[in-house]
Amino acid sequence: MFVADVGSIINPVSHQGQIDGGFVFGLGTAAFEELVLDESGKVTNPNLADYKLPTIRDIPPFRTVLIEGRGLHGPFGAKMAGELSNTTVAAALLNAIANASGVRIVELPVTAERIYNALQG
Repeated sequence: MFVADVGSIINPVSHQGQIDGGFVFGLGTAAFEELVLDESGKVTNPNLADYKLPTIRDIPPFRTVLIEGRGLHGPFGAKMAGELSNTTVAAALLNAIANASGVRIVELPVTAERIYNALQG
């Protein structure tokens, strides 16, 4: 479940698309996408075929709860929507893993191997 103070919603369909898209973007960052860099900062991923992105089959069911608190500065009381939902997904996922396993993962994307290694000490 994703809960957000969104201000006044001017275009409900577009707004929900921004919230859903931001969630999927955040999920990709948290659990799929890994840009591998060498010590100089050069990208070493060989090609985009090995760069994992979430597909529709990877997205868990989720529900959004939108709280329409009145904004002060946006048009008609609107607030931002796009980046609102992508910044919290990784933190929520890592906190859930820490609560369930007792280990704190500090590197993204979170993978089974990283969880296993953290559990091993």
